[in-house]
Amino acid sequence: MKHALLFAVLALLVLATGCKKKHPVHIQIDPTMTDGTIERIAVFPFASSLHKADDPDGMAPRMMDQLFRVELNNRNDWVFMAPTSVLYALKTEGLESEGNQFVETWRKTRTVDPDFLSTLNNALHVDALMIGVVDLWQKDEIDVQETSAATTYVGATVTIIGMDGTILFDASDEAFLEGIRSEERTVIRSGSGQVFSDPGSSLYNAPDYEEVAIKVVKALVYSIPVR
Repeated sequence: MKHALLFAVLALLVLATGCKKKHPVHIQIDPTMTDGTIERIAVFPFASSLHKADDPDGMAPRMMDQLFRVELNNRNDWVFMAPTSVLYALKTEGLESEGNQFVETWRKTRTVDPDFLSTLNNALHVDALMIGVVDLWQKDEIDVQETSAATTYVGATVTIIGMDGTILFDASDEAFLEGIRSEERTVIRSGSGQVFSDPGSSLYNAPDYEEVAIKVVKALVYSIPVR
């Protein structure tokens, strides 16, 4: 009987491990990404596919951009051209408006203009472009009469595009933090199942966006293959 019980417990643990969501939730890597021909990557500032009502102040792309730059600086295997340098180069070449339209078209249709890619190549002198898009930014607040948990959700996609238009790398991730009410304290439960105390937060407010965004950023940055 003890052996049967032990086997059942082990089976449940294996099942739970197998069902655990992997991060990123989607990833695609082209062989060209790691064949030695790609070295310099121009990083564009994050764009947003959110509805204006979900992010009226445009905080989402700015926060994701800041967090992403910090984490990307920890990767020393690729040569990343910083967003500020990319924007400066485009402005210097008189391509600022066209560059914005390029990113907007990618965000909406995931297509690129090969002729403009050639123009970008001459202006930036890189092997590939990186475009990040925020696509989930939501807080589910609750009131004192509800029994559910206040939850914050963040999701984003990062794509690396070769100068010939090939998608070299594409990854999407999303995460959440859930504030669980108790009589004496607030407990935070993450998408990975980790539970920790947060005595300084409100019992009924969803966690800060930054707490969730950093999880998504780390998953995306470290899913880029090693050069």
